Amino acid sequence: MPTDKKKYLSGNLDQIALSLSGGGVRAVGFHLGTMSMLRRLGLLHNVQILSTVSGGSMPGIGYSLAQQFGRSFQDFFDDFYEFLPELNILEKLLDGVTQRYPPTPSGRRDLITAMADVYDECYFSRFFSPYVKDGRLLFDVLMNGTGRGHLQEMIFNATEFKTGTAFRFQVSEFRCLIGNGNISICRKHAAQIRIADIMAASSCIPVGMEPLFFPDDFHWPDDGKSRRWGSRPSRPTNDEIRAALRRNTDTKEPTFALMDGGVYDNQGITSTLLALNRRKENYREQDTHECGVSMSSLGRSEPPGPEDWAKWMSGRVSSGSAYKSVGVKPEDLDLLIISDTPVRKASFYPRILFPSGAENNQPEADSREEAPKRGLLQRLGHWAKYRITLGMITFITTLLLIALSISLGIALVELWAFWDARSDEVPFGKGFFITFHVALPFLLLVQIWWLLWQYRKLRKELALKLQSLISHWDRKPKRYLKKLTVGDVIDMGLLRASSTAALTSAIYMDRIRGLGYSTAFSREDLQDKILANEIFALQKARQLDDPFIHELKAQEAWPPPPEMDRIVDIAANMQTKLWIDHEKDGPHNDLDFLVVCGQSTICYNLMRYLWEDLRNEDGSWLDPKMQGVFEHALREWKKLMDDPWSLLNDRKRKSRLTELNEHAANLAQSA
Repeated sequence: MPTDKKKYLSGNLDQIALSLSGGGVRAVGFHLGTMSMLRRLGLLHNVQILSTVSGGSMPGIGYSLAQQFGRSFQDFFDDFYEFLPELNILEKLLDGVTQRYPPTPSGRRDLITAMADVYDECYFSRFFSPYVKDGRLLFDVLMNGTGRGHLQEMIFNATEFKTGTAFRFQVSEFRCLIGNGNISICRKHAAQIRIADIMAASSCIPVGMEPLFFPDDFHWPDDGKSRRWGSRPSRPTNDEIRAALRRNTDTKEPTFALMDGGVYDNQGITSTLLALNRRKENYREQDTHECGVSMSSLGRSEPPGPEDWAKWMSGRVSSGSAYKSVGVKPEDLDLLIISDTPVRKASFYPRILFPSGAENNQPEADSREEAPKRGLLQRLGHWAKYRITLGMITFITTLLLIALSISLGIALVELWAFWDARSDEVPFGKGFFITFHVALPFLLLVQIWWLLWQYRKLRKELALKLQSLISHWDRKPKRYLKKLTVGDVIDMGLLRASSTAALTSAIYMDRIRGLGYSTAFSREDLQDKILANEIFALQKARQLDDPFIHELKAQEAWPPPPEMDRIVDIAANMQTKLWIDHEKDGPHNDLDFLVVCGQSTICYNLMRYLWEDLRNEDGSWLDPKMQGVFEHALREWKKLMDDPWSLLNDRKRKSRLTELNEHAANLAQSA
């Protein structure tokens, strides 16, 4: 009989929920490796709920489409190796924003609208459009295709900036919202959303990219093709949605901004809990509301307030609340795998990483060389930067204006003399030169005067604003502003920008991650069903000495070989980026390292979970068939111990891509 600790466990892994976190290509590769190992262990087809965020949405949406169209896992795997290593994402983005016509019918030219087209051209349309009649890959493919494949719930997470809540593009056989309880999209219009735009909304990285506005920045099937200068193309569907949002939202705004799903929940845990709730409620009749209608009072989403949200997440909803939190019983869910790719940092700001191979995973001592000696011009520039004050700028600029005025006066005298002497057949070239000599200082004079006027206006406005904040000043604020040096102002701006970037992209994200985990693990009915598959788990495991490690040692399956440690260190310390780099002195690329790290990490974590949580105190298994799963995972782990690249090379040998076949063959020969 199971103990009280295990009373919520079924003892098997027949019903799995999988959450794929964000993290750029680091997330894509790691999740691909995780899914690859689950496939080898025969567990991937047990995944019923899939929740994805940001970078995790690419393999998540890709796998959902592969299931829908009946494509094999090998084809799904090969797709990423076919397009990611060869993709120069920066060139694609710059090309998109500099085209003659904007990348979206809304007319915006920016990185996120260009990124949506890159997703469509390089991945979704390239590999999946042949499976749809008109080649258009719309959300309708997933919304009206439930029942194909093993996935029953698919949630692709973004964040809407109207209320600061998760915005979910989700598919379920049960009643669910496309959006959230504050603002949602009707099913008719949701079905017409381009898949690539969903991916762009989910991965719209704060600071790095601009917000994506719904519906204007989305592509709709009936968008017109007018390209005439200054004309607006016909957009009937877009106009319908704008009108509905204006009618049905409290702000009467026809658009709202979407950004990265990780802003709200980078692990997608909340969306998984909502999916479990609706499966328990068993409402199958879908909503028929218009776009923009608030459904917050009908229990279809999480509560908006922090206190109610905390109670809902922990399973302690107040009596009579419209928001339901259903207890997770053994028959509802067997395991929630959170595939997570945070970067461990010794310091968030200034940014210091744990270097690969550092002793005991500690940051290395500062080994930076002394700054090279500055040349004369550099020293002069540094001196000027920290000696010239804002007050001096006006004085220096005034002197420059006087000099230009004198130059202009001399040029005018020369021009007058030239026109007076035209009868003496002065060469045309000389006249042109003198005219140019007049025009240039005049234009510079006007431009510098305008800049000086703008600068003085800005300084005056800032001084007045400071004085309005606090009425009593010993001296006027502008006197202090005049004494600030140019270098100090630049440093303040740069430090403020860099620390804000660290705050939004690292510190806040780490805090959000911690809150998600803490609330999930605080639920008694869920805490023993969570497997946190963190990218750095094998780094942390090097310092462990517990019964499970002793068991692996007894099985001659511990410690990992140096090559596995190297792979894990490179993958775990990889930066959040959008492209794949190649190893300088080796045959592998970033995607290889990430996939192998994902395979190794989930194999290790799964073995530990099976050993520690699905066995009774006497060592017997809650479900005898789990012993077979453990032994299978142990065999795969030993293969990785012998050669960490072996399982990846096995995938490459089976690939449809000739270059992968050849790569695997070459590695086998050199082994």
